[in-house]
Amino acid sequence: MKSKIITIALIIGLSFTFTRCDFLDIVPDNTVEVGSLFENREKALSALSTCYRYLPNFEKLHSSMSLAGDEWVGRLDAAVADARGNTRGEKLMRGWNNSNDPILNYWSGGGGATSLYQGIRVCNIFFENIENVPDITPAERADWIAQVKVLKAYYHFYLTRLYGPIVIADKNLEPFSEVDEVRQERQSVDSCFNYSLKLINEVLYDENGNPRPDLAVDRDVAYYGQIDQINARAIKAQILITRASPLFNGNSEFFSNFKNKQGNTLFPLQYDPEKWKQALDGIKDAIDYAEARGKKLYTFTGQPKFWDVDNFEKSEIIQYAYNKRFSIVAPWNEELLWGYSGLDYEGQGGFAHATNMRSVAEPTTASYAWQWLGADYRMDELFYTKNGVPIEDDNTFEYNNRLEITEIPEDTYHKGYMQAGEKTIKLHLNREPRFYAWMVVDRSIWRTHDMANDVKMRYNEYPGGRGSQHTTDFYWTGIGVKKLVHPESGTGHWARVVKYPYPIIRLSDLYLMYAEAYNEYYGPGAEAYFYLNKVRETGGLRPIEEVWSDASIVKTPGKHLTKEGLRDIIHRERIIELSFEGHKYFDVLRWKEADRYFLTPMKGWNTTGVDPEQFYVLMTLQPRVWQSPRDYLMPIPLSDINRNPNLIQNPGW
Repeated sequence: MKSKIITIALIIGLSFTFTRCDFLDIVPDNTVEVGSLFENREKALSALSTCYRYLPNFEKLHSSMSLAGDEWVGRLDAAVADARGNTRGEKLMRGWNNSNDPILNYWSGGGGATSLYQGIRVCNIFFENIENVPDITPAERADWIAQVKVLKAYYHFYLTRLYGPIVIADKNLEPFSEVDEVRQERQSVDSCFNYSLKLINEVLYDENGNPRPDLAVDRDVAYYGQIDQINARAIKAQILITRASPLFNGNSEFFSNFKNKQGNTLFPLQYDPEKWKQALDGIKDAIDYAEARGKKLYTFTGQPKFWDVDNFEKSEIIQYAYNKRFSIVAPWNEELLWGYSGLDYEGQGGFAHATNMRSVAEPTTASYAWQWLGADYRMDELFYTKNGVPIEDDNTFEYNNRLEITEIPEDTYHKGYMQAGEKTIKLHLNREPRFYAWMVVDRSIWRTHDMANDVKMRYNEYPGGRGSQHTTDFYWTGIGVKKLVHPESGTGHWARVVKYPYPIIRLSDLYLMYAEAYNEYYGPGAEAYFYLNKVRETGGLRPIEEVWSDASIVKTPGKHLTKEGLRDIIHRERIIELSFEGHKYFDVLRWKEADRYFLTPMKGWNTTGVDPEQFYVLMTLQPRVWQSPRDYLMPIPLSDINRNPNLIQNPGW
């Protein structure tokens, strides 16, 4: 075999350099003989593992895109709110980004992110050398190649979502490549999407369109999280619906003057409805394939804890709330299509740590239960009423009096989730089960630390409240999130924390994709309702056609019968069902609706209030900054623009 030497400091590809990478660190003096990395199966398996290490970190809040958007509110004291390295996703929404020092720089690395181009180059090195490994079977080699192809497609797709037109890194450049070859140009958005789709299609189908068997159908327990046939199709569906969406499909409003050096437009300016049909077909294929292999929406069938036995007998909503709570935190459950398994088991910094409330038994113990990452007030209003429609559309809900203080009734609907006899506001009563499963409000009940805890958010109260014991570690909006915390997770030591794969794509996501694509291509119809209703059913909600035809409930009966009306219903359903999972930011961008969602400030309750009248005062806590169309795309790092004159900067940066 021809031996290759790679010098780490050598500029290759897009003038990026290799930084620390585990399987490139085995030879001193910053050089590594690539052939030695593929001498045997064990080393090649390490190389395969390294290809996965460039996945965006879905777990760690300071290094995740999941904080971008308008769902989360972290600490507002100077130590966190004014520190560029903390809660970076929030900083994007506050106008802190720039091209000189980009936040979450997935292009060349930095600002809390790792370069996805570096990950792509590692994938290319894998392709160049995997054929030379002597002690793996042909089937194993084919499976590994297929996995890395899908990873390479996903890395290109993730870059396209963030930056729009990108440089396609099909092959690594050689050290002796000419300067003109190194200075590559950004390709059109359609070319970028099509490249990712091409790679995945090569894995799934042969040249005649017949299914290829190379990629495994599913994985053994030890290899959960690796790419298989199920999640490869789900990733393809995600790419297709993004390509079909308004930001990338006929966006002459934003990008008619966005051109390369030759004067060619980089975004498609003409709307193509057939992209929605292609998305619809790809999503249906992903759904059918997953369901045929046992994937389904999660339903809780376990034994409830002793403190919930009575609730299970009497509560109207507990089964549905359990369905939704455990659909996220039950490891590798049947609804999960692709999960992030690169978890830091002993360290802190994950969403589950930052959102978990401190233990009643150990209120001063902050480790693994930081108690300061909460939700914006808009999330308090987002969820449906118990009738399954928005609070502003429900005739039976006292919308105009929603902030009025009232007593929590001792009834079967709120049993197990709100503290009977305590004071709250009407906004927190008669809401859908997902609200009680995922949101934490004052005088609610939170199953965490393997207990049913009575939450108290007012000043000098615990668990949950602000006070002398918790001068920074409290929910600054007075609203918490329990969605990402397993009910049995404890505090004080990593071994007490229940870890689970962070959901990247769930089956409910695919169902909602299908409803959206169907409505965009055909308009309202039974198939769109069918998949919407499947998601709603596990949450205890009535069918779309039924509730939106009931004039005694909805203010606009028949809304679901128009394309625009159903679009609004589907978007709301996605935002609720996938809340706090990192989807809303990307959904809002692809829908081209950032001005609707991202311009208003973050709000919350007066956490210094000692009684309901003082606590339930809505306050503006933090302004947000959004500039359209500039902020729809991340900036290309200025250092790369300076090194490569063929790179065009994104508009406004």
